[in-house]
Amino acid sequence: MLDVKFEETGGALVVTPAVKRLDALVAADFRTLVGERAAKANVVVVALADVLFVDSSGLAALISVLKRVPPGGQVRLAQASSAVRSLLNITHLEKVFPVFDSVAAAVRG
Repeated sequence: MLDVKFEETGGALVVTPAVKRLDALVAADFRTLVGERAAKANVVVVALADVLFVDSSGLAALISVLKRVPPGGQVRLAQASSAVRSLLNITHLEKVFPVFDSVAAAVRG
């Protein structure tokens, strides 16, 4: 089971997955656990400080969470590694998921 920390701060739901890889092994759990909470949040910040790698399943899980956020809401990413930022750039998903250097900056938007 995926270990995820949830915290409400500044009007945002901050989600911190405690995994090194957001991949096929944990993507389904991430989608379920985070998706349920995201349905009630206008802003979801996913803190990726521990995540070093994201694969297509992980990207799909993030997109699934975005679809659960109420209309007009947003999923923002914080503390993404250079590898994760590169993947977002290559897939053009940095346009969908704004990336911030810190959780505080992501909460402020």
